[in-house]
Amino acid sequence: MDNILNMVLAGIVGLVIGGLFMYFAHNRKTSDSSVKAVEDKLQNYQKDVETHFAKTADLIDNLTDSYKEVFEHLSESAEVLLTEEQLKNQLINRRSREVTIKYLKSSEQTEDPIKSPSELE
Repeated sequence: MDNILNMVLAGIVGLVIGGLFMYFAHNRKTSDSSVKAVEDKLQNYQKDVETHFAKTADLIDNLTDSYKEVFEHLSESAEVLLTEEQLKNQLINRRSREVTIKYLKSSEQTEDPIKSPSELE
């Protein structure tokens, strides 16, 4: 009877040890897959950030090109549509601002430089 009790006890101990082993082995696999999932998510996020900044840079380049086209259009139109006197007045009025109308022509600028109101006094 002791042999049967020892066998049953050994079987129970074996089941408990086997159960604990399986529990920890399963948790390790879950942990490994969790780490892999987090790494994949991070890598996808980094790709999204890279794509975002590349697209933003392209859009800013397009915006800059459009701004240049508008500026050139306004400058050319000013030269065609305004008289020399009107253009000089516009240049004097806008001298302190960021966006200014282009001078008539480089030769005209050197021959007759435009003076600001403070220089005329």
